Amino acid sequence: MIELIISFIGIASGQFAELVDNTMLNLALPTISNDLNIDLSLIQWIPISFVLATSSFLLPMGKLADIYSSKKIYLIGLIIFGIFVTLAGRSEILITLILFKSLQGIGSAAIQSNVMAMIIQLFQKQDRGTSLGIFMSIIGIGSIASPVIGGYIIDNFGWRGIFNFVSIITILGFLFSIFIKLNNPKNTKTLNYEFDWQGTVLSTISLSSLIISISMYTTSNWNATWLIIGIPMTVIFLFLFILWEKHNKLSNPLIDLKLFDHKSFSLGSVVRFLSFIANSPIYYLSPFLLIDGYGLSSSKTGIYILPGPLMMAISGPIAGKLSDKMGSYFPRIVGAMCLSISVSLYLFATILNKEFVMVAYAFQGLGMGIFGTANTSYIFTSVKENNYGSVNAFLTLTRTSGNIIGISISTALVLVFLSLSSNELNNVDPDTISYISSISKAFILPTLLSIITFILTISLKDEKKI
Repeated sequence: MIELIISFIGIASGQFAELVDNTMLNLALPTISNDLNIDLSLIQWIPISFVLATSSFLLPMGKLADIYSSKKIYLIGLIIFGIFVTLAGRSEILITLILFKSLQGIGSAAIQSNVMAMIIQLFQKQDRGTSLGIFMSIIGIGSIASPVIGGYIIDNFGWRGIFNFVSIITILGFLFSIFIKLNNPKNTKTLNYEFDWQGTVLSTISLSSLIISISMYTTSNWNATWLIIGIPMTVIFLFLFILWEKHNKLSNPLIDLKLFDHKSFSLGSVVRFLSFIANSPIYYLSPFLLIDGYGLSSSKTGIYILPGPLMMAISGPIAGKLSDKMGSYFPRIVGAMCLSISVSLYLFATILNKEFVMVAYAFQGLGMGIFGTANTSYIFTSVKENNYGSVNAFLTLTRTSGNIIGISISTALVLVFLSLSSNELNNVDPDTISYISSISKAFILPTLLSIITFILTISLKDEKKI
């Protein structure tokens, strides 16, 4: 039991460091924007560069974990993460901040591609839902602390203080993680396996083309050239990746394509992907809405965000136990419904008091805790233990890519609506009424996507666990 507790703390501490960095960065973006004099269209490249690097390295890191063990790759990830988060906090210009966040993303990929797999390996298979619920609880607890602590640090020490704080947490996380002991250590024979470098290159080019083309399209006044070039590149290299993974003779392909024959894995991943596209605007745009729209301080903004992670921390373990006992179907439906409610509330931002954000975040946290736990348990019903690392990485990839696509599209919509409303309301301060209205209108598409996610979830019945 002591070994289990120590291992859990080690995994949780590393995940906490990664989560705190992401949450606090979103909270600090308005301050960074004002301090470095960067507009909304450019400031988004800080999280985009981080997520792009993270997404590109997730599958390789997941497969390396399957070969060499999750713990080894996880520890290496913490080292890389800690070095570059420290350097990012000392950046004086946007380009160096983007560069160091990109390199930090490599470490983040090694962390994120292993946390869920290691959590599952600490528990028995019949307790899979419970273990995933605990994983969601880790995220919820980290998210609870991050807004409050982050807001205080930003208001009192500036945005650079959050990078120093994350550096300290990462060091502590590394020290705890040294003592992680998993139930299924890797066989040393796997060290002789050939790594799938060809698949890594093809998947990286395909994913990078998708994210960069969409991001540049939405930040370049809708210049279709980016899509004309980027989307065909994405499709071509994705096709080449699938072709390679299907026919290569390597003993260790980057991802087992046979997994997609299972409805729980393929459609469950699609639903997961759509849910993150729909909900990422809440994380990214809410700080701008509260700070630049409603004029709140960073500290108070952290309080407004608090209901979300609090509900996630509470609902995650409960949803996990329910999934183990009664299956994941009904928890998935309830979770998807909560996510739809949270996104749709932003459509009424102009007629509701700013406290609606707290309600929206509460539903969002409740939805993520229930849906995230139950849907992940549903997906893992078709996964064998020797694929935990690569599948963990793939699921994280659906989250990161979904987040960045949602951020890019919603940011572009805000800028478009803000420009239109500024032209119509020449005598109104665009940073108040029109700013709030523009953010509100940007949630039309996320709301539609959340409804589609809900409908698809209803159609996906539980499959028999392997």
